[in-house]
Amino acid sequence: MSLLKEFKEFAMKGNVLDLAVAVVIGAAFGKIVSSLVADVIMPLIALIFGNTDFTSEWAYKGIKYGVFIQSIIDFLIVAVAIFAMVKIINTLSRKKPAVEEIEESVDENTQLLSEIRDLLKNK
Repeated sequence: MSLLKEFKEFAMKGNVLDLAVAVVIGAAFGKIVSSLVADVIMPLIALIFGNTDFTSEWAYKGIKYGVFIQSIIDFLIVAVAIFAMVKIINTLSRKKPAVEEIEESVDENTQLLSEIRDLLKNK
């Protein structure tokens, strides 16, 4: 089997294609969340602390802990957003299991033995 043919079979498996789609969508979703953090949430936090530039103002002798704090907030918002999306997708894709009526076929001997057992219990 040629190397090219093996690679084609590997690339066409469902899991690889799903992963590729997830990476592309994840990158686009990451841009949206980064914009949300940079353009909406961080300015609100900056209003609370009294300045408009959260990352550059929060530094001490070259240690930019404001950038670190912003990265933590960014991560938490991305994690919550992804969790919410997964919950929504799982809820929408959850299929209700079909309830099947299972008919029990009981042979005559088993039926008689069950009746005898029940009669003996009642005595």
